[in-house]
Amino acid sequence: MKICKNCFREFDEQKDVNCNPISELGKIFLEYIAGDNPADYCPECREEPGMLNIAGFETDKY
Repeated sequence: MKICKNCFREFDEQKDVNCNPISELGKIFLEYIAGDNPADYCPECREEPGMLNIAGFETDKY
């Protein structure tokens, strides 16, 4: 079990097989733009920057 860097909830990284486009966009944002490791975030927190990028909002939170 890991602790999310953003929301501090526990999550199991082995069960994370969610391959939707929003999650992938969030991973790209966290890895290349924010400079963080996407594996340090729970699936919900990985999807958040992906959804905000699709909507056209800036993500200053990360």
